Amino acid sequence: MSSEETVIYIEGNTYPRWPHVPDGFFLEHYEPTQDLLSMVPWSSPPEVVVHLRKEDSAGDARKGLDNNTLRALGESLPSDTYLVTNQVTWFDWFTENYNWTNPGWHEVKHSARNNIWGGREERSDLERRAEERGLSAKDLQNLMLWSDWYSMIVAKRVIHTHSDFSLSAAHWMNTPSKTIQGVTEEGQLNLIDEDWMRNGETPRLIDRTDKELKGCPRSVVHSSVSSSARPRTKMLKNRGDKKS
Repeated sequence: MSSEETVIYIEGNTYPRWPHVPDGFFLEHYEPTQDLLSMVPWSSPPEVVVHLRKEDSAGDARKGLDNNTLRALGESLPSDTYLVTNQVTWFDWFTENYNWTNPGWHEVKHSARNNIWGGREERSDLERRAEERGLSAKDLQNLMLWSDWYSMIVAKRVIHTHSDFSLSAAHWMNTPSKTIQGVTEEGQLNLIDEDWMRNGETPRLIDRTDKELKGCPRSVVHSSVSSSARPRTKMLKNRGDKKS
């Protein structure tokens, strides 16, 4: 985001349960840069975006990623559904079986844990594409992530497995969204309303009870990020910023 204000970096593992915002709130204040728009693969914003967040490890179990649920998603949602995922093999599977579209990434890198999904070739596809654009692999990685997030920002509806990545996009635009819970005994897709949003003031972490602390980390690290630590390629700019 284009701003000279100090950036506060918070390391945690939960979304803050912030209250509802007005419809379209985020895009009233920010717009994508040309660098970001150059990464977006669609010409018209997708109506429905599905975000499937593949787990980081065997201990990171998430509902809605089994084969029965994947088939139910394909059979229940329209053929022009747009898929966002860190499991790149699902791109081809949903395209071949249900005609869904996707950004076409061959490799997705998780910036926090340094996990890589895809990248089966000898040389990293991420590195090759970065060179073609005159960017570092890190800057291209950021553009890909922002492209996926922006696709959810402009969607009319978001269907997702549990992930703060998609939760934050739905929140800041007040986009209708559902969380995937798997399938029912009858084999029907099981989607639930978002129960994480709260109206009214959000209590400070230090003031929350045990129930309100569910899913929150025991410690939160925060620090200022200097301008040199920010990505060289900006993804968003303030609506009033005409310089970039």
